[in-house]
Amino acid sequence: MKKTKNYSYKNNDLAKGCELCVKGRKLVIFITGVCQNKCYFCPISEAKYKKDVIFANEMPIENINDIIHEAKLCSARGAGITGGDPLTRLDRTLRVIKLLRDKFGKAFHIHLYTPLNNASPDVIKKLENAGLDEIRFHPDLDDETLWRRTKIATTMSKGVEIPVVPNKKEQIKKLIDFIQGSVQFLNLNELEYADAKHNKLAELGFEPKSDLSYGVKGSEELALELLKLYPKMNIHYCTTKLKDSVQLMNRITLRAKNVKKPYDKLNGASLIRGAIYLKELTPDFGFQKKLAKANKEKILEKLEKAKEKLKPHLKYLDIDENKLRILTSRQELKQKASVVKKLGYIPYSTEELATYDQFEIESEEL
Repeated sequence: MKKTKNYSYKNNDLAKGCELCVKGRKLVIFITGVCQNKCYFCPISEAKYKKDVIFANEMPIENINDIIHEAKLCSARGAGITGGDPLTRLDRTLRVIKLLRDKFGKAFHIHLYTPLNNASPDVIKKLENAGLDEIRFHPDLDDETLWRRTKIATTMSKGVEIPVVPNKKEQIKKLIDFIQGSVQFLNLNELEYADAKHNKLAELGFEPKSDLSYGVKGSEELALELLKLYPKMNIHYCTTKLKDSVQLMNRITLRAKNVKKPYDKLNGASLIRGAIYLKELTPDFGFQKKLAKANKEKILEKLEKAKEKLKPHLKYLDIDENKLRILTSRQELKQKASVVKKLGYIPYSTEELATYDQFEIESEEL
């Protein structure tokens, strides 16, 4: 067993998909929230759970081709297709795999996560033919009925990925014994809480391992025990810290370099910038609700007029159609804050992640 530099542990080799994921080089494609299962540990947000929606990283997708745009913005060298269960929308999944393969070629590594409900030799063959490189099965620890499907023959790299549930030691050992020799790798994920009604971990008595982590107490201890029990298998124990502090930040840092405007100051995965708001739509409490209810067309008209008024005073002025504001240089905005206020607008200094939703880390009125 070896501890990696990315806060995880492994026996032997990582799956190719994991190697790229840790570097932030994987585009995360949420192909649908539809799934037949109701896992009590499901970490999916309520906005996606059981809903037939598509996201590429944090970007909602209306047109499948927009996935290519997000892949370029985050300098992706591969993609991970997840859900829900991607196989509930097989035609869509196949279309996306083919789109990525046609656009980026054979070197672009594509892996997919799925429970076993819809896995069959015919479906696996279709995924192979579309260009999928790696498949990760998610068996039900409490029901062995479909476990045999992990042994479906395929030319793809094949593995199993499960959360390490502390009170499921015997079931996990039984599963590992069953899959040995028929899969190339096993990924063990630290069990983690999610802020969603369908996540029942708290109700079932599971506790966080600390006040600063979403990781569940006992999950890591069991994972390390399993690594010691199966030293010859390719096993990777992926911690919540790796996902949140390494993989996610690496991906957003790559995106930040590509989306940075001339007036932005780059700070790792975040952008420091100036933002100008209309009085009726400032980033105070309830901003997201106001944003959702706003008449976008009228707000954009007002922002166009504001831009014309501000042109004599500020060099950079970009209308942000997602958060309905004007973006500019923080340094320039600080110097011209009084002018901006006299014109009837509200100047802010802001630092936000370079994600599609531009998650705010810090925001202060000037």
